[in-house]
Amino acid sequence: MTNVTWDWTGHGGLHNVVALDGTFDSGRPNAQPGTAYHYIFEEPGTYPFVSEPHRGEGMRGAVIVREPPSTGNDTVDMWVVDSSNFDGTVVDRTDVDTATITVGTGGNRGHFAFDPPILRISTGTTVEWKWTGNGGGHNVVFLNTEIHSGQVTHEPGVYFRHTFEQSGTFRYACQPHEHSARKERSSSNDWCRLIETATS
Repeated sequence: MTNVTWDWTGHGGLHNVVALDGTFDSGRPNAQPGTAYHYIFEEPGTYPFVSEPHRGEGMRGAVIVREPPSTGNDTVDMWVVDSSNFDGTVVDRTDVDTATITVGTGGNRGHFAFDPPILRISTGTTVEWKWTGNGGGHNVVFLNTEIHSGQVTHEPGVYFRHTFEQSGTFRYACQPHEHSARKERSSSNDWCRLIETATS
């Protein structure tokens, strides 16, 4: 499901949004600033639309809805699907003793992402989280466990390491930005994407 919202600025006269195939229609043209129309797309596809009063002037657009990327693991996918740097890839580091994840890398409308978003390691591997110093203060807090990096850190450097001694799926987030991610995943400007680390 993809929710798309069109917001009216009040500039350029009357506007509406109408899909050429009839999928959606915001109704009568309107010039009122603050007007909004939204449509929830249930199926992948390309949906061309126009503003009827200005169609001849080239006021056209299209919404392209794609299937979300997938790893084949529903728990993992639901945790990271909205992260702008998640493309379905699981980075395999099962052949190293120490793997690195970057904190505050480019993504999610700023420097609010972990890279890689999903990491597969072997048991006994140490993972280190390396802060970029971008995107404000970050930390690493795991779901349903006491594992965490401690205080929020703003400066670049490696501030957290953990050795994974047991197999499992471990999900974590940047706590200062997690709330806004869950509150409004589609439009928040200030969040770290939630990611997953799997050990095998």
